[in-house]
Order: sequence, then C-alpha cells, then structure tokens
Amino acid sequence: MDFLTYLQSYAKLKKSSAKGPPPFSINMITNFTDDVLEKVLGGICLLENIHPMITRAPYKQYHLVLKDASDALYASKPDISFIFFDINPYQHGEFTDSPAHVEETLSDIRTYCDTIKTLVVMSLSPLPYNSPYGHFFSDDPLFARAKEWNDRLSALTKEVSNLYLFDTNMLVYRCGEEQVRDMRGSYAFDIPFTNDFFVALCHEWFACIQAIRGRSRKCIVLDLDNTLWGGVVGETGPLGIALGPGYPGIAFQNFQRTLLRLWERGIILAIASKNNLADVQEVFKKNPHFILKEEHFAALRANWDDKSDNLTAIAQELNIGTDSMVFIDDSPLERERMRKEHPEVLVPEFSIAPEEYVRTLLSLKVFHQMSLTEEDKKKGRMYAEERQRTAVLKHTKNKKEYIAELGIRLKVFAGADNDIARVSQLTQKTNQYNLTTRRYSEADIRRFLKEGWHVYSAEVADKFGEYGIVIVALIAPEKPVARLDTFLMSCRVMGRDVEFAFLAYLIQRLYAAGYRRMTASFIPTPKNIPSKNFLPDAGFTEKKGGTKGTKEYALLIKAHHGHA
Repeated sequence: MDFLTYLQSYAKLKKSSAKGPPPFSINMITNFTDDVLEKVLGGICLLENIHPMITRAPYKQYHLVLKDASDALYASKPDISFIFFDINPYQHGEFTDSPAHVEETLSDIRTYCDTIKTLVVMSLSPLPYNSPYGHFFSDDPLFARAKEWNDRLSALTKEVSNLYLFDTNMLVYRCGEEQVRDMRGSYAFDIPFTNDFFVALCHEWFACIQAIRGRSRKCIVLDLDNTLWGGVVGETGPLGIALGPGYPGIAFQNFQRTLLRLWERGIILAIASKNNLADVQEVFKKNPHFILKEEHFAALRANWDDKSDNLTAIAQELNIGTDSMVFIDDSPLERERMRKEHPEVLVPEFSIAPEEYVRTLLSLKVFHQMSLTEEDKKKGRMYAEERQRTAVLKHTKNKKEYIAELGIRLKVFAGADNDIARVSQLTQKTNQYNLTTRRYSEADIRRFLKEGWHVYSAEVADKFGEYGIVIVALIAPEKPVARLDTFLMSCRVMGRDVEFAFLAYLIQRLYAAGYRRMTASFIPTPKNIPSKNFLPDAGFTEKKGGTKGTKEYALLIKAHHGHA
C-alpha cells in the first residue's frame, strides 16, 4: 500500500477516537518533525485492526519530556515506545557538536526506560554514505560522531533490559540513501526523510508491535513442485527436478537455505503439496542437492486433497492457529483458493521467477521476535519429535496410556533461576492456553522478582526429547492470598496434563510459604478457549462479580493438592 492509503486510514482513526479509549498505546519520541510518522504508523495499525493511541513528544522538547515523569508520555502508560534521534550527516547539530548533549541524552533514555518499564525500540541514526572526505569518509568527524552515537546506543541495550535496537542502516541500504533523505524537507520543515522511507520504517516498527502482541507468524506451509524445486517430480523423478548447480536449480537451493535459516531460529516448516507421498519421500532420500531434510518439516501432507483442508489438518496436528501461518505456493490458483478459504492465513504473491523467492520471503515482516531463546533454536527439532509422539498416540488405547507411554518429566525453575527472556517471550507469544493473555517484557519479569512475586516456569521432556521451557506461572504475593496473575502453557504440550502437575507443585510451595488461598481470573479471548476449563478442573471455585466476560476463581490451599 502507498503513503496516501495510510494517511486516509489515519484520518478514519482520528474520527473514531471519540468512541472509546484505544486498546494499544504507543509513544513516539524524535528530534525532528514527526507528524507524518505518526500518521503512517497509525494508518498501518488501523488497517491491521489495531486501534492505537499515539502520544508524541512536542517538537524539539524530547529532553524535557524524557526527564519529566509527570509528562503525558508517562501518563499514557505505553505498551511500546519508539525513539528515533537522527544525526543529519549534512549539517551540524547538538549531537555532532556537543559531547555533553550526547551524554545527557543517553542518561535520559536510560531514565525513561527504567521508569516506563515496557518495551522501548530505539532506531539507530542512519550513517552518511557520501562525505567531503571521499573514500576516507570514515575519517569524517560527522561520520565518526554518528557512528559513536550508534555504538553508545548498542552498549546501552546491554545494560537496559527493555531497550531494543532497530538498525535503521539496514533499511537505508535496502531503500538507497537517495530514496531516504529529503534534503528540501530537512532544511524547510525539519522533516529529514522521504514519505517512502517513513512507510518502510513504520512497517518495521509495526513488526515489533505484532511481536509483543503475540501476532507474529509461526509456521510456513510450502508447496513443492516449482516452489522448493523446479519441475514436477511426478514427471521427472527425484533426480530430474531442477535443484542444485546452475540456473534455475541454484535459485531453488538458495530458497531452501533461507528457509533452513528461518527453521534454525524457530519458524516451523510444513508441506502441503498435491503429489504422491512416495515420490516426495524419494526426493528426500535420493536427491543430493536437497538442503532441507524430512526432519525439518513438522508436518507433511503430500496427497491430492484440497490444500486448504491440508492446511487445517496441519494446524490441528501442530496445535497452532491458522492465523499464525504463511502459505507459499507458485500457483496463482492455489493462492487465491487459500485466501478465499482461509482469509486469516498470509498468502504472499510469489513471482514465477525462482531467483526472486528469497527476496520476497525476506520482505515479509511477519516473523519478528523481540528475543531469540535456546528454545527457539530447538523448536524445529522439537516439532519433528512430535511426529514420533503422534505415531505413539495412534497405537495407544486412551489418553492415560498415551501419557504413561511418553514418560513425561518436569523440571521446575523458581525465582532468579528462571530464563527471564523465555518467560517474557512466552507471555508475548502464547495465545491458546493462557488464562489472562497479559503481555510482559523482560524488564517486567525482573521487576516482579524484585517486588517479591513468585515466578515459576517448567521444562518438560519425555522419552522422545525435550520440549524446553513451555509453562509459566506468575503469582502476586498478597498474603495470605496468592493471586495467580498469569498461567500459560505452550500448545506443544497440550493434552498431556502437565499443567495440573505443575500447579500441584506450585501449591505445595505456596503452602510451605504460608499462603492459604489462591485467586485467579480467566479473561476470555477469541483464541484462549482451550484454557477455559482449567481452573474449575483444577479445583477452583467460581466467584461472583466477574465483569465483561471475565470469570473470577478462588482455591483453598491445602498441604496436599490434586486435580479432578
């Protein structure tokens, strides 16, 4: 979509703002005229069904508002903040001429992050690509100061847990500096960037918003013929497809390499192809140029069924929502059919030219995460292990026998022993088995620990392998009452009763600590229906007084606790 589309969307947002408080609060702090930036980001949000409240720092007053805890920026209680201080390489200013100003600004950013506590995304200043120093531009004092500013920001993120960096220079590299800098706008209106750059930047920022809302895509469902390789395997055989040295085979091979890199950082891969399963398995076994192996795919549907039905089956098998999926197919007909049957699935347009596949895939801003944990890196292998568990399920008589056959083990972590990044990530990503769907940053979790909250997580394993840390409880201390603020579990261990074993352990710990009653809430969402009955099934009694669909529960804590 173009710049004007977002402005029109923003205008609708402003007209509808009086209907009620928007559910998502955004702070924006820059050192230039940024009303265009607000309009573009607001327009993108509205088009994606997010109603934002954007609070901007007044022009050229960022220092004052960063320092003043009574300012509207603090009162807005933002879900996320975006800070962007541009050091214009073509003119001198405070950041280039005053080292004291740099130190003061870094201190103010730290103070803001510590006070606001929610996620703060800091955009690096674009470095100059032209200089009076020519090929020796690294000796240019303006370049050196801009680079030093970026380096100082990078160092600050290692000290401030809720501060994240966005490397604006990568965006400049993609767009080209001549398409980024608006020289007339900079001099005349203090608007240093083009409209196209603002659009590109806001899409990057929006990816951060989706990540903390738990809306990033988790799974790529792939066609095979003319998608992962060239040609039709049913006609050419496993060694006759275009894959490997030479064009177009090398393009398909590099596409697979890119998919493998996504798999290595936790994106699930699956196959939905109209093919004979035996032909597909022959490719895995016999073609030496195939980068991806069968174990890289969490689900494989090679048959002649409708692909939309196969995608639904894959989602059910993996216990994920179809709205967390991306469908990639070279056929315009299949893409259009998928959009019609599953409008919630992202179906990008893919060129018929395989050399464009990697560029198209990487241009999708839907796989963003605010942190990368060890569990993410292992996720692909974990889903492959799940196929072995599914095979066991087919040969057991009932759920009890299935659970016993798996040999499930839990390892519980408490307090400072928790993996803070993973605990935070689970609050941001888990939608189905999540009683309250409250989203918390790493800084929030650390603050809870300082305030005496009981923070628990558990690592689950069975005879096929490890699931990693997949269950979390955050308990606020209100002695003699323990308030269960958050209880969530990854969909990968649903149906194994680990949540009840985990809760029973927590209750014993709480009883030993002097608690005699626990309260909890269930806040319904369109996605968390699987967790709806957890509290009553665990022995909690519903209380009167719930509002707006929220159900309140209480439980007497006893020395020995089991579940119904």
